[in-house]
Amino acid sequence: MAQLEAQVAELERRLAWFTANAGAPRFTPGFNQVYRADGYGYVSVYYVGGATSRVRMFVGPQHPPTQCVGEANSGGRVDSHIGGVVRPGEYWVLECTKPNGEGYRAVFTPLF
Repeated sequence: MAQLEAQVAELERRLAWFTANAGAPRFTPGFNQVYRADGYGYVSVYYVGGATSRVRMFVGPQHPPTQCVGEANSGGRVDSHIGGVVRPGEYWVLECTKPNGEGYRAVFTPLF
């Protein structure tokens, strides 16, 4: 019985989180700035033209995060798009060789 009550409590906790985060708006993150995810989210970075530069996305439990999960390089022959999921409590940063991410755009979409 205790196990069932624990499972019900966990489901209620998850439902409360989904309800609280339903419809959370997308936002445009800055480059070279560390963020902490309150919930699950998807980060998309894409090249729009202009200056050549490189963007790397780092995620992890520490501040600043150290695990590189993708790289976009507008000056080479590699993909110029990064996409990745961040989990609740994780830190993430879009590290760009240009201070303001010139040539790139980014969007964070909360998942629920």
